Amino acid sequence: MPVATLTRDQVIDRILAAFRRYGYEGSSLSRLSEATGLGRSSLYHYFPNGKEDMASAAMGAVGAWFTQHVLSTLNSREVSAIRLQRFAGKLTEYYANGMAPCLMDVFTIGEAGSLFQQHLGARMRALMALLAEVAEEAGVDKVEAAVRAENAVVAIQGSLIVSRALDSNGPFLRMIENFPAILLGPQAVE
Repeated sequence: MPVATLTRDQVIDRILAAFRRYGYEGSSLSRLSEATGLGRSSLYHYFPNGKEDMASAAMGAVGAWFTQHVLSTLNSREVSAIRLQRFAGKLTEYYANGMAPCLMDVFTIGEAGSLFQQHLGARMRALMALLAEVAEEAGVDKVEAAVRAENAVVAIQGSLIVSRALDSNGPFLRMIENFPAILLGPQAVE
């Protein structure tokens, strides 16, 4: 698509792809310019504070997509195991079957970690709280639900890293298949 016809959202999508591929520090202005097809001055027009603004816009886009497509699956009135299966399916979609890195992961390293840690920590705590709430609704004790929710997020992130390191989506897909049991326990999903 010619650059002149790109919307701001399309520019942000391309910036997001660059950050996912190269990380924050590896996404130089040259790479971001190449990814978007925009010159540096045009990038600064859209994002006056440079790369930090671009990263914030990318996180905002991911946050909006997650809220609309992933987290919304947890807020339905369906049985907990069904909600968690839908949630896992949306994770599979977003992470390209386990082969695409998590933006939260790449933004916790280096300079980005100090810039965005507070924001990323808040998002991670909110996700764990939602997952714990689903587990509690299924009858898991409140304290145990919080532990399981944290373990579930560790399983998601860990399986993404292992899948990419092995160049195999097997670890991620096995985690996805077992995701309801990770949070609810094996007896709750039989």
